[in-house]
Amino acid sequence: MSAGPSCHGDAAGARVLAVGAGQRSLVALVGRPNSGKSSLYNAVTGARAHVGNFPGVTVDILEADISLPGGFDVSMADLPGFYTLESTLDPATDEGIARSVLDRAASDERGLLVVQVIDATQLALGLRLTRELAARSFRLLVVVSQRDVLEAQGRALDAAALAEAIEVPVLAVSARAKATGAAVREAMAKEFERDVPWRGTPAWDPAAVARQVVAEVGTVKASARRRREFTARADHWLLHPVLGPLLFLSIMALVFAAVFLVADPTTSFLDRTIGAIGARISTALGDGLFASFVSDGLLGGAGTVLAFMPQIVILTVAMELLEASGYLARGAFLVDRLLRLLGLSGRSFVPLLMGHACAIPAIAATRIVRDPRERLTTILVLPLMTCSARLPTYALVLTTFFPAGSALFKACLFVGLYFAGIFSGLVASFVLRRTATSGRTLPLVLEMPAYRAPQPRVVAHQTMRGALRFLREIGTTILGASAVLWVLLTVPAPFASAPLDADVYADSPVPARTMVLERSVGAMIGRTLEPISSPLGFDWRINAGLIGSFGARELMVSTMGIIYGIEDASSDPSPLSSRMRAAKRPDGRPAYTARTGLALLAFFLFACQCMSTVAAIRRETKSFRWPAFVLAYTYAIAYVAAFFVYQVSGLFIAG
Repeated sequence: MSAGPSCHGDAAGARVLAVGAGQRSLVALVGRPNSGKSSLYNAVTGARAHVGNFPGVTVDILEADISLPGGFDVSMADLPGFYTLESTLDPATDEGIARSVLDRAASDERGLLVVQVIDATQLALGLRLTRELAARSFRLLVVVSQRDVLEAQGRALDAAALAEAIEVPVLAVSARAKATGAAVREAMAKEFERDVPWRGTPAWDPAAVARQVVAEVGTVKASARRRREFTARADHWLLHPVLGPLLFLSIMALVFAAVFLVADPTTSFLDRTIGAIGARISTALGDGLFASFVSDGLLGGAGTVLAFMPQIVILTVAMELLEASGYLARGAFLVDRLLRLLGLSGRSFVPLLMGHACAIPAIAATRIVRDPRERLTTILVLPLMTCSARLPTYALVLTTFFPAGSALFKACLFVGLYFAGIFSGLVASFVLRRTATSGRTLPLVLEMPAYRAPQPRVVAHQTMRGALRFLREIGTTILGASAVLWVLLTVPAPFASAPLDADVYADSPVPARTMVLERSVGAMIGRTLEPISSPLGFDWRINAGLIGSFGARELMVSTMGIIYGIEDASSDPSPLSSRMRAAKRPDGRPAYTARTGLALLAFFLFACQCMSTVAAIRRETKSFRWPAFVLAYTYAIAYVAAFFVYQVSGLFIAG
């Protein structure tokens, strides 16, 4: 480690802060994106971080309580990466959030130390931000990381000369070295022992200072030469105007496939485990409402939460690997021009693609989008992507309403639904960027870092943090919503005496679960909504199925199976399909026709039938306004689309 001398003397106007006298001081870690800030934060804190509580801030800021040499107990916060504090700021941007936190911390009674992390190989760029920070009246420590990489390139940094030139203490480290954490904590403790400086407006030039303090000291090491040559060769292909986008799509497709191939078996195992536990609980507690509430309501909700965990873990690992390796920035660059036409940028492409696997991890992945309006737009259109949970319902509809359709016909419908979801999402983003999320669009500012090997420890910690955050903040919402849905589909409605449909159950005894659901609050709501849904071809049974599928889209099949007395319809929907085709209206006509199937497909294509997605939007936006907006606009579009399809198809299809 090398450190420059202190530049904090007893300057006029300095004020002394009482540190450690009952208030925990704040260390704010700042820096440009890709400066090595997260690696340094993990080295200093040991990755013992939690989400901090900063008033007025709508994104997660990690905070950890640490002890410094000399008995100082401080809180260390990892602020979002940003480039400048001097431009006109939207309060929701990374720069606006960083300025808000720094201003609040500097004005309260506790001490503040700002630690800026600079990549040694990009010293001149980092010093531009240093000059802005040095003009403010708070303690400032500059930590220059990637010292080992700089030395491998045959260059050396004179930390003492840098500290003297910028009049700020400087510490040069390698973030991956074991001694880095202790050295940084010691340097921070020394800064808290000194008075707050008065530096005035810096007059030095970042580029000139960088040239003065970095010198050529020898030949470039073979490792650095190989890294530079590898980066050049890789970029020749990965940034190729034709091959580059194709390779990017291929890599994203592999990530997409991993979510299915790895997560699906794990999810199936968790489903079977939850089902076995539920069966044991039912056996132990009997057949009463309480046993049903525990096994179907609470345990079923827990199963829904756990079903998303493999996808969350896989996607987090994939995003961390792509980000840390340096490839994600290049991928965003490749697709930026196309998405700009729709008010988005290249960074939105990855979440939109992931939305076809599951919207929950895709909404979490929008954190890579720097522009707050663009990020919000991406979140708002993600429910329109055709996720895997829609597929069981699509399969049921195609089997039930188009039994004579060829495999090619059904395949074309599937492909059409996928592209319709993509097209509707792009149209929605175009409209939203000119209405609900209108405003100045931030330019896509990207640095193309050298390709690096991700640190497994950092990736593991980020993955664990994302999984725990999902369990804590989204899982609890899903569990509560699952309990509410159980009440709707199980508790009898007041004065419920709905007659069972004899034609539906003529060939088999009526299951007890079916009798319960037919007289439930959900069935009552379904019957109440029939005047509204009948122009779409939906009766109370489909309405009740839609209520049940709000827990998760794939539950539409099992809910309809319960209504029609079919056990385990989600595993084999063919008996359910036969019974739905045989259902009759009071006048003897078929209850459902091909028109009903087309309308149901149109409704499911647009409606946000997923409480987990709503919970994720609530978590990421930290507001009930935007989840309500998503529900309102998707259901409005779904209703209009289903109405249009059902009525227009009547001109060509009988029934």
